[in-house]
Amino acid sequence: MRKSLTLQLVTAAAACFLALGAQGCKKDAAPAAEAKAAASAEQPNDNKGAVAAAAAASPTVAAVVDDDPGPASTVTVWHAYRDAERAALDKLIEHWNGTHKNTQIQALSVPPDAIIDKFQVAVPNGNGPDLMIFAHDKIGVWARDGLIQPLGEFATPERLKRFMPQTVKPLVFEKNLYGLPLAYKTLVLFYNKKMVPTPPKTLAQLVEVAKGFTKADPNADNASFGLAYEAANLYFHGPFLLGAGGAVFDEAGALKIDSPEAKKAIETVRGLYRDAKILPQGTVSGFVITSMFNDGKVPFVLQGPWFMGEIEKSVDWAVATLPELEPGKPMRPFLGSEAALLSAKTTNKAAALRVIDYLTSDEAALTRIDQGKQMVANIKTYEMPKWGDDAVVKVFRAQAETAVPMPSSAEMSAVWTPYNAALQKAIYGDTKAEEALAEAQKRAIDDIAKMKK
Repeated sequence: MRKSLTLQLVTAAAACFLALGAQGCKKDAAPAAEAKAAASAEQPNDNKGAVAAAAAASPTVAAVVDDDPGPASTVTVWHAYRDAERAALDKLIEHWNGTHKNTQIQALSVPPDAIIDKFQVAVPNGNGPDLMIFAHDKIGVWARDGLIQPLGEFATPERLKRFMPQTVKPLVFEKNLYGLPLAYKTLVLFYNKKMVPTPPKTLAQLVEVAKGFTKADPNADNASFGLAYEAANLYFHGPFLLGAGGAVFDEAGALKIDSPEAKKAIETVRGLYRDAKILPQGTVSGFVITSMFNDGKVPFVLQGPWFMGEIEKSVDWAVATLPELEPGKPMRPFLGSEAALLSAKTTNKAAALRVIDYLTSDEAALTRIDQGKQMVANIKTYEMPKWGDDAVVKVFRAQAETAVPMPSSAEMSAVWTPYNAALQKAIYGDTKAEEALAEAQKRAIDDIAKMKK
């Protein structure tokens, strides 16, 4: 595999900014299609002149373009979007398909709990998609297993200038860029304004307020709690772990699952469940949390931007940055860069690259933030007063400044299951935190060793 893009190039290019140019971007219109110059640049076997052509392409062009070059084809896209996010993507695809006769986009929505396995099984057999929309944390293992391929010369500095730098850097693995960012995702504190007019600044304040809304009831349907989130999931546990100074890997790449900081983080959450009793009894799913929030049975939830599309219109809600664990120690969530990734087995590379360019364009970003409620990666979006001054957007952008990118190494794939098991045992069970973490550390080390054989 040709390694044409260095980490230094990605970092430097991602730091550049575009001047604001929102002409032609209308709130009620689907985004404009890509310029013909960008389309003709995508020739996988002959990239001469691609940089110049891409740099010349305007991000704001006419809504109708000529037929695509080349033979008729279909670009398949897999994703796990639902609700507002899915509706926005569907609108983008509908617009593309209505203005391109030769190349059509076909999307498949896969349940979140099934999409990883489905992709990993389908691609080697030649049955996978051309493009996969997913968070960056799987890039390492998918690159190692030959499921995705780097973008190569398609990732020109001109293209990368569209995006916030912190959304591009996580997409680099072993000096190759494997996708263009669509959106970033990080957790914030959602709260019901009718129940809590002012959000807490510290975890201690949150606990005190949350206790007033916790009411146990033999009938689970009538019970209410002060805080709800997926406590036995490492992604949602991140704010406590990272806020306490912990990490999954140290700076040298060695596992540090069983660190003192990790132990402290689990004990903090265990206290929320066993002592303060503000968490629901046992593991709850995202769907249950949404239902609880909509029904007014919980004032606080830790969720990401996707949650906005799940809140009922009757709920008066707002968001705030996560509270401090203790004075001077903010909770620090994971940052996920969601990207369009190119399958290593695609037989339609040129067309697939054109679709990536379209979905990550500044125009498409307007549809995705307005209708999909996504925190898009495109810089220009936030230079527009409508979004730069938006109260919700401001909170997510502020939280992104303290967030920590999820590890994207191949080794991370061996961490999720044992770590989640440790959280389950130590928070909801009787296993001590240090014992659960030591077990998770050993299991992850053994699994990583098996991966390298």
